[in-house]
Amino acid sequence: MRHGKVVTRIPVEELWTDEGALPATRLRTLDREAIRELLRRGPVRFVVADVGHRLRWIPPAERFDFWKRDGNLHLAEADAMHPGDFPDGMAYRASEWTAPGGEAPIIVLEVHH
Repeated sequence: MRHGKVVTRIPVEELWTDEGALPATRLRTLDREAIRELLRRGPVRFVVADVGHRLRWIPPAERFDFWKRDGNLHLAEADAMHPGDFPDGMAYRASEWTAPGGEAPIIVLEVHH
């Protein structure tokens, strides 16, 4: 059975997959340079959180393409949260979450319209 849970508010307080909740915890807010550093260090998992939608997990093999074509273009820095200034009137706030079992770090991109 598919986990039908959708995002009900931003910021998200928990992460989940089709199998259920993940034991992950928000560590810190990320800026563009911090995300680049995580990408340089090794695998990361991107997930997009948008109110009214299911979490969208980006396949690990697509992480660089996703960052270049979507994530980087929409990432808002701390002092620049004006979604209208971004493509499609949508901006992301990014945070790093711990990964269960020592898996790759999780970068959560929360959508702001």
